[in-house]
Amino acid sequence: MELKPALKKLKESNEFKEWNKKNPDSFFSYAFKMLEDNKEQPWQFGFYNKSKDKVITFIVHQEKIEMQEEEEIFKKPDTKIKQIDIEKITISFKEILKKTEEFIKKKYPKELSNKTIAILQGLDKYGTVWNLTYITHSFNTINIKASPEDGKILHDKIESIMGFIKK
Repeated sequence: MELKPALKKLKESNEFKEWNKKNPDSFFSYAFKMLEDNKEQPWQFGFYNKSKDKVITFIVHQEKIEMQEEEEIFKKPDTKIKQIDIEKITISFKEILKKTEEFIKKKYPKELSNKTIAILQGLDKYGTVWNLTYITHSFNTINIKASPEDGKILHDKIESIMGFIKK
């Protein structure tokens, strides 16, 4: 399921409507999707409540909506959570994947990925952006920031997973 239809399904659900009545000051702050060996996991949508400084996540399955427990948000203390501008998302998730995968084939031709972590989020430097991390068979991560408007690659970086392990 594409992002916009999944978000629409969520917003039309009774679970979301009931929750939203009690949390009118919350806003859409991220979308998360994982793909592993070409199998897609369901969309996860986060809604941030500034007064509580907490986030709640809804998981949109084909047949149901699952609401997670409200939780602390993972961020630096001085970081401001940004609202996702849904109007900025003008190309499909499949198109973003296609563009970033083509980019990887050209720039990192020896890297084959087996897991993709995709987050749509608001970042100071880029605004609303797709933040994609590809985990490769050679134990590298390729991080790509791409525009949700046209798929343009705004940033890329490759790192060894071994670099994440503290000695």
